[in-house]
Amino acid sequence: MRNKATRRAKGSPTRIALVEDDPVYRAYLSGLLKNTPEVELVHAWESAEALVADRRFLEVDLLFIDLELPGLSGVELTANLQKLPTPPLCVMLTSSSEPEDVFAAMRSGASGYLVKTADPEIFAERLRQIIQDGVSLSPVIAQMLMDEFRHNSVSPAQKKSALRNLTTREREVLSSMAKHGNAKEVGAALGLSHETVRVHMKKIYQKLHVKSKEEALEVLAQQKKD
Repeated sequence: MRNKATRRAKGSPTRIALVEDDPVYRAYLSGLLKNTPEVELVHAWESAEALVADRRFLEVDLLFIDLELPGLSGVELTANLQKLPTPPLCVMLTSSSEPEDVFAAMRSGASGYLVKTADPEIFAERLRQIIQDGVSLSPVIAQMLMDEFRHNSVSPAQKKSALRNLTTREREVLSSMAKHGNAKEVGAALGLSHETVRVHMKKIYQKLHVKSKEEALEVLAQQKKD
């Protein structure tokens, strides 16, 4: 499906809008966009609901969306916009660079992901990329997606065999996590600090090729079934 931003006539300004509940950042980003050549700022809404109630969003080529909007979230709004015959390009705005947030944004149909603390020069470069190519990912985000691809290419059997690579202490931490559920309780049970438990869990995730506690416990449960 082709999007509006990549179909603009040469010389026509790219029509951009944003959805951001933080009034300070909304004003800051609006100012950047107003001073960007070949860009027309259509509007800045404070919520997804406000956007949906305003027909001007149908004129937008490119939409910056805050990930953590109140009410309908940025991820939900992006997914809903993909149902339009010609959806706008959606770029997620966030203070987080956590992998789970990045993957949720990409799965919803976002074409880019921008951390709010990015310098104006970086923002301008990302904007240029998204208008020209239809997608923009920083090197860090691109590496995350590559790591996720590698993670998904590991078979369940390989993950189970990786349990043998855990140290005795790591196996104790994982088994205790299955019983107690959180790092604080595991630490109390094993006489470890909360931070030490977190370090062990991070190493466990790496060795088992998983991304979360739930996935690690699933690997452990599968081994017990066998």
